[in-house]
Amino acid sequence: MLGPTRIGAIDAGSNALRVVVAEVASDGAAPRTLEGYRVPVRLGHNAFTVGALDIHTIDEAVVAFRGFRQLLDQHGVQHYRAVTTSAVRSSRNRDILLHRIYAEAGIELEVITGEEEARLIRKAVRNAFRSRPAPAAMFDLGGGSLEINIRNVSRWTAASLPIGTVRLAETLGLYGTIGEDEARMVHRYVTTLLHVFSPNRHGEAFEPTVACGGNAERFAKMLGGEEGGMPYVDVAAIEKALPQILSADVPTRMHRWNVRKDRAEVMGVAGLVLATCGHELGIDRIWVPGVGLRDALLYEIGATLPERREQASSSQAKALLTAARMFAARVGHDTTHGEQVRRLARSLFDQLSDLHGLPLELRVVLEAAALLHDIGEVIHTRSHHKHGEYMVRWGRIHGLESPAREMVATLVRTHRKSPPNPRKHELYAGFDDEQRDQVRAMLGILRLADALDTDHRQRVRHVVVTSDKNTIDLAITLGDRDPVDTDVMLRKAEILEAELGRQVTCQITR
Repeated sequence: MLGPTRIGAIDAGSNALRVVVAEVASDGAAPRTLEGYRVPVRLGHNAFTVGALDIHTIDEAVVAFRGFRQLLDQHGVQHYRAVTTSAVRSSRNRDILLHRIYAEAGIELEVITGEEEARLIRKAVRNAFRSRPAPAAMFDLGGGSLEINIRNVSRWTAASLPIGTVRLAETLGLYGTIGEDEARMVHRYVTTLLHVFSPNRHGEAFEPTVACGGNAERFAKMLGGEEGGMPYVDVAAIEKALPQILSADVPTRMHRWNVRKDRAEVMGVAGLVLATCGHELGIDRIWVPGVGLRDALLYEIGATLPERREQASSSQAKALLTAARMFAARVGHDTTHGEQVRRLARSLFDQLSDLHGLPLELRVVLEAAALLHDIGEVIHTRSHHKHGEYMVRWGRIHGLESPAREMVATLVRTHRKSPPNPRKHELYAGFDDEQRDQVRAMLGILRLADALDTDHRQRVRHVVVTSDKNTIDLAITLGDRDPVDTDVMLRKAEILEAELGRQVTCQITR
């Protein structure tokens, strides 16, 4: 039986960054949280007023993500998903953040749409309400947006509205005390957007209604109660407390309600939004299950683990090769020759499997290296193997994780010139003995496949391999009748010969 699997989820919201690590048993039980924490990095700062992420905020986010990477590695996380929402969605310089997080923390941060955000919240809430009546309405109040889900019989209507606490606080300058005119302005703004989303909802009973997000959790703790193990807060309680909250400055809020500074800055706006939603939609009580995006991410990863295990050798390989092709396209590299070398290398890998004994999951590593072996030519043809190693090692190739990333980079570096040498090649020196053997075997196949298309004309249609205790014979079918030099085709076979202990020969058919 398979043992438990460690998984992770990261929610890079507009007001804070959150990470959680959980464990999923092989019996399909719900994920069990092991560790998690929150970092008060406000990605929404400047994002909603000038349309760009603040440079200092980007620096802080990268530092936080380095810590997240350490946590994932410390727990041996095998699968994770990291998402970011409204602030990054709306920022024109978001690629700077995404690239730096990937390059410096090794985490692929995914920008999700408002619709996807609403779907994930719906999933988290429905999991939390499995033993309770299904919610009729759900709100997720974040720093940049308000995600709403409303159920109509068996169908859900969802929307992502630009009603985030940080968004309103920054655009309207509402970080301190909030006067009556400013409160009325927020109320009108929220009411208008609610009516656009749901113009004819008056008189409907939204019972039960659920709210997610740190501010909803804080109001439930400050002003609410608990029933059947589920926290709640009444809308009337929020309305009653609002005058005191709005008239207090940030230090007073921190002291009186024991909240962090970043929470104190936006809790007045949050109270106005929640009270307005309750008033306009006729909601009396809001249930607060304390779940969010990260919970939904964990549920989905856990639910798909059996499929992930079953399809790992095919779907992950396809995804990785697609990512490698996209990476090549981004840097302007023509992969015509690389695709031919990849096809030949895959064929040789399969036909020589009894001799090299490599695990099947390394085939995609070899294919990725074959596809990208000449990518360094976009920088300069001379020493392109060195340039290529750097690009693969530090480029954003989704799904290429350690140690596969270092293996691909090493294969790209050594596909020409010197064979792997721990005194010369830093990445190769970092491998253990088994990994070094695997790299040399894959390199033997890669060099031979590369030589079979040495003129970059894709002349080789098929290669059929037969072997005995002394030789490996290649029956090569060409697609034309032009002259061919078999010595040139086999000029890079020496590493494969050394690794497999057999001489490589070939015969040509047309």
